[in-house]
Amino acid sequence: MKVKINGRHVKLEPTVEAYAREKALKLEHFFDRIDHVAVTLYADGKNQKLVEMEVALVRGVRLVGKAAAGDFLEAIDLAEAKLQRQIQKFHDRLKAHRLRTGGAGGRPPSPAETEQTYEQVVRDMLEEKED
Repeated sequence: MKVKINGRHVKLEPTVEAYAREKALKLEHFFDRIDHVAVTLYADGKNQKLVEMEVALVRGVRLVGKAAAGDFLEAIDLAEAKLQRQIQKFHDRLKAHRLRTGGAGGRPPSPAETEQTYEQVVRDMLEEKED
């Protein structure tokens, strides 16, 4: 997984950059198919520190977590927490889809797998009459 950290009109301290990299790499624990993470740190005119973390997942899915706080470390924590929730929701949707379609491969069962033959239908009808 690639991590790219940018500072927009802000000089990044090595400790802040290392902390952002650590938090970005932590996201891989929640979903292992992350292609890359882009972290952008910037400040507005009101002494607010803003962080935007963008995660690129499989098949072109992009998730974005934005946060503002008094310092960069707190803003990084907030943005990372937002992304954790988004990644968990995405992962849960993938799992639910696999369960609905009937397999880990994500393909629905073929009609040949779900349809009964004529003999099976007749056998089922005879068993119902016997009960």
